[in-house]
Formats: sequence, structure tokens, C-alpha cells
Amino acid sequence: MRRTLLSLLLLPLSLATDWAAASASARDGVVSLTAETFDELTSPDREWGATIVLTALPAGYKCAPCHDFDPVYRAVARSWRRKPASVRDQHVFAELDFANGQEVFQRLGLTSAPTVFYYPPAAGERKAAKTGAVNFDLNRAGLGVPPLHAWVKSTTPEPFDMYMPKSPVPFILAPLLLAMALYAGYTARAVLLPVLTSRIVWGVATTLLCILFTSGYMWNKIKNAPYVQAGPGGRVSWVAGGYQNQLGLESQVVGALYGVLALTVVVLSVFIPAQSSPAKQRVGTYLWLALLIVLFSLLIRLFKLKNGGYPFGLL
Repeated sequence: MRRTLLSLLLLPLSLATDWAAASASARDGVVSLTAETFDELTSPDREWGATIVLTALPAGYKCAPCHDFDPVYRAVARSWRRKPASVRDQHVFAELDFANGQEVFQRLGLTSAPTVFYYPPAAGERKAAKTGAVNFDLNRAGLGVPPLHAWVKSTTPEPFDMYMPKSPVPFILAPLLLAMALYAGYTARAVLLPVLTSRIVWGVATTLLCILFTSGYMWNKIKNAPYVQAGPGGRVSWVAGGYQNQLGLESQVVGALYGVLALTVVVLSVFIPAQSSPAKQRVGTYLWLALLIVLFSLLIRLFKLKNGGYPFGLL
């Protein structure tokens, strides 16, 4: 009689241990259910929490969202599996496929998949105030990992972080690619060294970088500025008024003006003095100086378009 009474008292504990063992042996910690085991897992006297996805993975059902969501769900379950057993065993991750539990789908009135439910503990020390199933709104949250993880984390006994295993491929390829690059550089050093030590190459590269960043490229990237915008009367406007506004095409025009202005300075300071003929020097100076003045006046006009109160001009 005592043994029978003790067995009855230990029956809930044995059931919990069975679910803990099933979770530990299941792939990614996700227990596959049937209609009978679904009812057992969600029984009214459960002392554990359970997250269950009702899905339809067989190819015959042609459920693309089910296949998209399956690795997401398993990634969250796999991350929970890394918790200590004393905590992990209090929450079960499971899945019920339509092929194994059509009556459950009909009972719950489900007409689409996947669907995720959380069943809080209904008995014991962790009994929830509301023991009914809670649905995760996949239509609103989407099929991604972050929303599912945030929702599941709010239901588990302890919060947990996502575990994303690192692929060993980058750690293998990176040293190999570095070694290949060093070997290629060493074998081509006779060609590369003159280029890398050339003042012309470094001068051109530095000038281009200065033009790129002073024209507003980084501002466009940070602010995600539009390329153009609609102006008055529906016309396309490529100049944004004000000091705090800028458009993509506007910065490209400014960069082009900066580039040609830089070229005129280089020509006037380097190439014109190198001419042996005084006549060529004189004509070249006049032409390139005129180009510099015209382009700089255009730059000032562009500045006045952005800021109508600017009083100065060149031409």
C-alpha cells in the first residue's frame, strides 16, 4: 500500500523526467510530437512550460514558410539547450507536424502553418496566473530569429542568449589567402615596389580621397540621403536647400567641380612651368586660369542655390 501511494506521488516527477530525457536526446532539443504526446505535454497538471510549433514539413504539403521557419525555431531551441539541466528541464521545445496530428490542428481551428504556442506551467511552484496557451503572432513578427528569440526569452524560467556556432571555414581560408597574397606580392615585388613608392600614385590617391570625402560622400552614407527629390511643380530637384540638407546628385556635382579645380591647380603649378616655349606657357596659363575662374564661380553659384542669403559671387 505504501509503495503504491509513493508511486502515485512520484508519477508527475517521472513524467517531467521523461520530457527532460526526450529533450536531451532530440535533435536540436526539439521533441517531435504526435496527437497523443501533444495532449500529454500540454496536460492541465503540467509543471513545465512548453513552446510548440505546429507545422507541415512534408513535401506534399508545399508549405514554404514551414521550411523557412524550421531552422529559425531550431536555432532558438538549440540556444536554450545550452542552459544548465536544472533550468533547461523546466521548459520543453517541441513540434507537431500536420501529418502526425491532424486532429490537434482541427481542435485548435488552425488553417495555416506554422503556428507557435506557449503553454505556461499549470501546476507546481511555477504555476502561472493564466495557464491558457499563448500564440506567437508570426504574421506581425515575421519568420526571423530576433523576434522569436525575444518572445521565447520572455516565457522561459531564465533569459538566454542566442548561440550561433562559428564556421571554421574563415579561420582556415584567411591564413591561406593571406599566405597566397604575401607570396604573390613577393614574386611581383619588381612591379609593385615602384608603384607603391611612386609620389604620383600617392598624390593622385590622396587627392581623390580628399575630393571624395569633402564632397559629402560620408554624409550621404550616414544620413542615407536620397539621390534627388521632387521640387516645385513636380520637377526633379538635385540641390537641397539649407546647411543641414544634401542630395546624392548634388554631392556628385560638387565632387566633380572639386576634381576639375584640383586638376587646374596641378596643371598651373606643374605642367605649365614645364613648357619650354614662353608662348605655350602664356596661352596655357590664360586658358587654365580662365577655366579655374569659371568653375569656381559655378561652385559659388551652387552654394548660393543652397543658401539664398549668401551675398558674394565671382562671375
